[in-house]
Amino acid sequence: MKRLLLAFGLLFLSAALGAQSLPLLYNPGDPHSAALGGASVALEADAWALEHNFAAAALNPDQFAIGAAYGYWAPKPSADNRFSAGGWYRTGTFAVGLSAKGSFAQPYQAVTEFGEVKDKFSPIDYALSLGAAWSPAPGFALSATARMASSALSPEVTGAAFCADLSAMYSADAFTVGLSAFNLGGKIRYGDNAYALPTLVKGGLRYALTEFEATAEVDYLVGAGVMAGVGVEYWPFAVFVLRGGYHYGAADKGLPSFASLGAGLLLDGFGLDFSILLASPTLTGSAHLGISYRF
Repeated sequence: MKRLLLAFGLLFLSAALGAQSLPLLYNPGDPHSAALGGASVALEADAWALEHNFAAAALNPDQFAIGAAYGYWAPKPSADNRFSAGGWYRTGTFAVGLSAKGSFAQPYQAVTEFGEVKDKFSPIDYALSLGAAWSPAPGFALSATARMASSALSPEVTGAAFCADLSAMYSADAFTVGLSAFNLGGKIRYGDNAYALPTLVKGGLRYALTEFEATAEVDYLVGAGVMAGVGVEYWPFAVFVLRGGYHYGAADKGLPSFASLGAGLLLDGFGLDFSILLASPTLTGSAHLGISYRF
């Protein structure tokens, strides 16, 4: 009983502070987007395209991409361990993809209603996604993604939900515009209580040259407010990239403000990327490391 009350207490405290359920569904989970201040809705498709804007996969010249990443999130307040993996395959104007992501919080000591100390429990959130994209006209693409999300606050307090993403992208010359709506239509139920998933609407613009790229987006997290991100990347060499960005937010908007830096290597289709977050009381030191392959 005490363990049950603790889990519900944590959930209600998060709601009282304005936080959203399942933050895994709107926090950056890969080194590329994290290094760009979270701005990702107008990016060219990488291995994590299902988490950004999957319509980009139907416009990408590559046929296949796959990748995996590890993240160490919010070291000071929580020190969660995170993972993400994704991939897609394009044939002609169609693309299909899969992704998985998860978060493992620090364990807490479980206690029974009789005061018996039991094994520690680590709260776990994860999500699995399946997406399809189609380009009906040159430079324009649409996508739809189905997602299953699961959350376990304690062995007794668990929930699952289903939701969908809808996205569009248009690209012409050096400019790309992206628009996405994430986590539509789902609620997660813990016991007798149901909570809306964090519905997020994103709109963004990217300007890309051979050696330089800049992207910016505005996000609306339903029930929390407006956030924004901006990022740049520079390729001083054909195989090496430097990235930086800034995200505007607040604790009551779900994702606090932070600055970001990152770097990456790309050689014969193999990629290695790293990012770190700075200038945030809660997120400074958060880092992501990812590997990928595409052709």
